[in-house]
Amino acid sequence: EGRIVMLSGKYLIAGCVLLTSNVVLAEEYTSPIRSLSLDYRHEYRVRDRTHYDKLNMSAALPDNYNFAIETKYKTGGDDPQDKWYNDPVINAVELTLSKSFTFGNFKIAPLIQPEFNNERTEWKFGFVPWYTFNENWAVGGMYRFEMTDYANDPDCGYNGDKSCSTNKHRTVNRGDLYLRYTLDRFSTTYKFIYKHGDEILWGNQHYDYEQEWQFDYTLGDKKEWKPYVTFGDIGRSSRSTERQFRLRMGVVYTFK
Repeated sequence: EGRIVMLSGKYLIAGCVLLTSNVVLAEEYTSPIRSLSLDYRHEYRVRDRTHYDKLNMSAALPDNYNFAIETKYKTGGDDPQDKWYNDPVINAVELTLSKSFTFGNFKIAPLIQPEFNNERTEWKFGFVPWYTFNENWAVGGMYRFEMTDYANDPDCGYNGDKSCSTNKHRTVNRGDLYLRYTLDRFSTTYKFIYKHGDEILWGNQHYDYEQEWQFDYTLGDKKEWKPYVTFGDIGRSSRSTERQFRLRMGVVYTFK
């Protein structure tokens, strides 16, 4: 498991260096990368008392294509509670390829997102629509169909806390609704997320939901820095109706 963490970290760092070099040298050489963003985020779940981290690298490509690679980490060990950056292990690696289409104030981006770790492989297909009313208000969302294969998970189907069937497959339909308000450098987004699957997701039911409220503020002459904070309400277990508070804080840097 530690070897997987080191390899994923090395590949992500190498990719960052390679793509960053393309952006920096774009003025002298022709580069297929139009812009590059790096996103670091730390997460804390209050009732579980556990910490998670994410590092995302996103590149805007010609013809409105976008490619991103995201590595998610969590605290490892037998007792991960209340430990920051202690024995970090990989939680998942996710790749995203999307293409945006714009029709006046309306934009839609079909996407494909494979995700994997040492226990499962997940394929996600969907689209993200946005409609901009004016310079302040916009509404959007996402629909995504998720197929998960737990072929390498020895506990799948035998541990009551696992949401996967004995044939080690699971499908989920996910729908998001977003409402965004922007004022100069400040923006806030409310997100409601609903999931329905063929396995138990929350409270012994085949559905789950989340709520998020995110605040962003851009900094810098070119608005290249964007710190953000997100407050979330999420389910804690597939076998109970217990909820918990999730706090996320991060920063995005965009090479412009």
